[in-house]
Amino acid sequence: MILMCNNKDARDVDAAQATLEVRDLCISIGASRIVSGLSFSVRTGERICLLGTSGSGKSLTASAILGLLPAIATVAGSIQINGEEVCGIPLARRPEKARAAMVFQDSAVALNPLVRLREQLVEPLRRHGGLSREDACVAAVELAESVGLPDAEALLSRYSGELSGGQRQRICIALALACDTSLLIADEPTTALDVVTQQRVLNVLRTYTAGHAMPCLLFITHDVAVASQLCTHAVVMHRGRIVETGAIDDVLAHPGHAYTRHLVTAAAAGGNLASAIVAPKAPTEAPKPDSVLRVRELTRTYTGPRSRWSAARARTTALAPTSFDIGRGERVGVLGSSGSGKTTLLQQLLALDLPDSGTIEFDGRRIEPGTATRLRWYRRRVQYIPQDPASTLDPLMPVSMLVAEPLKRLGVDGDHGTMVLAALESVGLNSSVLNRRAGEISGGQAQRVAIARAIVMGPELLLADEPVSGLDLPLRQQVVALLRTLSEERGMGLIVVSHDLSVVADLCDRTMVMSDGHVVEDRTTTDLLECPEHRVSKELVAAIPRLRDQHAALIA
Repeated sequence: MILMCNNKDARDVDAAQATLEVRDLCISIGASRIVSGLSFSVRTGERICLLGTSGSGKSLTASAILGLLPAIATVAGSIQINGEEVCGIPLARRPEKARAAMVFQDSAVALNPLVRLREQLVEPLRRHGGLSREDACVAAVELAESVGLPDAEALLSRYSGELSGGQRQRICIALALACDTSLLIADEPTTALDVVTQQRVLNVLRTYTAGHAMPCLLFITHDVAVASQLCTHAVVMHRGRIVETGAIDDVLAHPGHAYTRHLVTAAAAGGNLASAIVAPKAPTEAPKPDSVLRVRELTRTYTGPRSRWSAARARTTALAPTSFDIGRGERVGVLGSSGSGKTTLLQQLLALDLPDSGTIEFDGRRIEPGTATRLRWYRRRVQYIPQDPASTLDPLMPVSMLVAEPLKRLGVDGDHGTMVLAALESVGLNSSVLNRRAGEISGGQAQRVAIARAIVMGPELLLADEPVSGLDLPLRQQVVALLRTLSEERGMGLIVVSHDLSVVADLCDRTMVMSDGHVVEDRTTTDLLECPEHRVSKELVAAIPRLRDQHAALIA
């Protein structure tokens, strides 16, 4: 097998010596101390998680280890990788022996959208492994196959934008493995994935880390259940400090700090879907006589690249004939594993793509992609909450302008300032954030700004794409409660595309499960979760990340 390189500098390290040694690490942004006195180590054969909620300093610590801190940051202390001191040394100036590989949270940003995937894998194999181009191309296919990607030869001929989220994330893991380092850092690599794909990615990380000849793993996460399934040791962070460390079985079974106990208790409750259903849901009749959204026989296929110049282009069915109705004020979840057709359906409902056949009607009026002027009436009544506000909100625009922008673009009359402030207050923000830029607020605040931007015009239907996937558990609960309250108070309908079954259970009256472009189940959420019928539904319920039984039992 060609895929693993032979980097002696990175591999020939004394097993007794820590691959990563962090001592008294302090990081400041301007006058604010973000990380204080951090000390931990990662040794060969270990998978260690940095565990904590948003704002605890986890990602900033990873940036310091990688030499990717922003220019305004100051750092002190010691960071040694394979015995080489690298604290404060930018990535470009670090010695080859001190290299580390990284799997980023957002695979769409981590991959170059203009370069075919094969070339992106070949580059590190040639650069770090010294392989010829021919051998590197063979190794690239083997590496893609090793992380569970089907039909790897054809897939590597595509661009990252043509892949599902789960496929992109596995390409990112393959890229990290191609660098053949002794240290692999993964920053929330599964938060945007459905539970089935998440399990596959965790299995890949488990297989290719923490062996004598494999890289050790520093896994950054806020998800206690995921950490319990993957990692051997835990470092719990809170407000930039370490509050608890140890073998993960000991930390989760007998948490010594109140903050750790809070995380474990919340994770144990989150793994129980029955507790996530806050109240019995009324049965949903289909179709509803007061349906506001009607979808009939909607289909969409995509044409793939040629395997060779003379071959016919492959066609992929992303959406098979699909029909359903959404009632006024109804909250509907859309579940499915990666590549099931959820995103394609959402693009159709947003009128961002033209279907091959079928129709979409809103309040009796047909919807078709067109100019902004033709769709203005639809945009006023149907709005969208994006998955990642950080990539959709202009980081240089103040919050006041961001929330007011839809009002201006869609020609809404009235006092925009008053409407903006009312929208912010309805999502739990106040006038103090009006003049702050999007890049200066936290992830939870950014998600709330995105919701305020969507509801400022009082839409009748919200389409939400993984609205809480990047948030830690407390923030996730706050945003879910906010969406539920807004829907109930304003009578807004919700279509929530999510991989998180606890979110759907807590928020949605009805759930549709998709597989291979088909809606395979459409039932009340309670019935679906208590007794899934289709194979895909059973896989989704079975793959929910849970604390291992002994941890959950002790905490309960």
